[in-house]
Amino acid sequence: MRSISSFSVFLIILFVGVFLLTGSQLFAASASASSELEDKPGQTEEITVQPVHSKAVVTTRHKVTVGGKTLEYTARAGKLPISDNETGEAHANMFFIAYLLDRDPADLPHPLTFLWNGGPGSSSSLVHLLGFGPKSVRFGADPIDNPGTWLELTDLVFVDPVGTGYSRPTKAEYGKEFYQTKGDSESVAEFIRVFRNRFAAWDAPLIIGGESFGVRRAAGVAEVLQRRGITVDGVILISGGFPLGELSAELKTALKASTYTAAAFANKKLEPELLEDLPTTLKQAEGWAVTEYAPALARKDELSEPEKTKIISQFSRFTGIDESLVDSEKLSLGTGEYSVLLLKDRNEMVGRYDSRLTGPHDPIEKQYNPTKDPSLKNIISGVSVLRYFRDHLRYVSDLVYQGPFGGGYPPPAEPRGDWMSVKWDWSAERKGRSESDQSLSAEDILSSQSLYVAMKANPALKVFVASGYFDLVSNYAAIAYQADHLDPDIKKNVTVRAYGGGHAIYTDETAQLEMKRDVAEFIKNVADRKKNSSE
Repeated sequence: MRSISSFSVFLIILFVGVFLLTGSQLFAASASASSELEDKPGQTEEITVQPVHSKAVVTTRHKVTVGGKTLEYTARAGKLPISDNETGEAHANMFFIAYLLDRDPADLPHPLTFLWNGGPGSSSSLVHLLGFGPKSVRFGADPIDNPGTWLELTDLVFVDPVGTGYSRPTKAEYGKEFYQTKGDSESVAEFIRVFRNRFAAWDAPLIIGGESFGVRRAAGVAEVLQRRGITVDGVILISGGFPLGELSAELKTALKASTYTAAAFANKKLEPELLEDLPTTLKQAEGWAVTEYAPALARKDELSEPEKTKIISQFSRFTGIDESLVDSEKLSLGTGEYSVLLLKDRNEMVGRYDSRLTGPHDPIEKQYNPTKDPSLKNIISGVSVLRYFRDHLRYVSDLVYQGPFGGGYPPPAEPRGDWMSVKWDWSAERKGRSESDQSLSAEDILSSQSLYVAMKANPALKVFVASGYFDLVSNYAAIAYQADHLDPDIKKNVTVRAYGGGHAIYTDETAQLEMKRDVAEFIKNVADRKKNSSE
């Protein structure tokens, strides 16, 4: 069995707290015909359970109030086939939930945005029901109208890639087609083609977006669609790094310290003058990282003892870590080390996905366990999600609504054998790596090439990148630096923003609304450009 450490940590555990959904099952369902339910949960009429590979798409009508305005919309939940083009045989069925805002037929088509989470192996439940869907399903609470929804701005399609949610290969042997980076991107791109075809959505401005590993998926999907002659107008990348440009290992490590600064600020581990204003403090940390820290790391084997002492002192100042805990040879700390050392005096750890959240640390446990990360606890309730599917969308399946950490039947033959990060095949991406690529992961290289190719193929393609200051997994400062040093032809189409949130930016209500404001501007620009180019 391959060990967990053989994978990029954030790919294994990608938080999408959907592991909370694992083992849960849906108990009621819907019909394939349209239903004017208008969000009346708890109805008692008989419900039909959808067969595992049912092609039924359930349509319901709803309304929400956002910012004092009533939004009326149609919801569709169901599966679309991913078929072999030569034989027409379905190799998988991919589950989705779509929300389509009512509009006057004379109006221009509403933009259409496809969204997914990461993992690999995570369903779309977080971006859907905590982030951008019309209803918010917070942990332990009933669904409420979501003030952060993007439905005012764009129609929304939340996609569960094969192996997540209710999406499955039609035969076990077909799984290997989808449980790899290239096949994953190809199949999601095919889903988008089928959806646009099925629902005659060819004319809508097309936007795709992903979170965490979903960023890499979005980069791949953008390239596949462009290659197939389907124009992508916008790409939204959330908390998953930056699949464009290059960054040296020293700069990447140095700028990582800025995320530690944010963590120390949140936990009041900085000196008083650095606790006065977060943006000001972060700017200081970023400036030191670029001008002093990165150059020192580049020549750390040549540094004198006084030079090392100075670097360690400044590292301690900006990260809140005691100088004695910093290795004088490495001059740095990895994410795992930092997360358990910052609050060592309290026997606590900070969450890797939101460093504002803390919990007890067990020093006996050496391997990172995502189920004990305080930033992955109590994010979303599996039962609440299933009730929403039943009562509001009228859709049900007896399948497990699957996340990245397995838990279905039959159980795996080896520990964690049903975790998608263990099942995933990375070999294709690892072939042919040159020694000059060693500062990048294989997946970084693939996605960087993919998005670059897509943007070169379509000079009008616009990209929006969002990060959270308190996310120790995705380095907001490195992303900003990379974006600022892109080729001018690419840079002009890239917008980068950072917010006072963690990996799931939208779980912070202030950050969620700030992000919505910026995304609204981005989508408007995408739609305006599409309109102008077609006139």
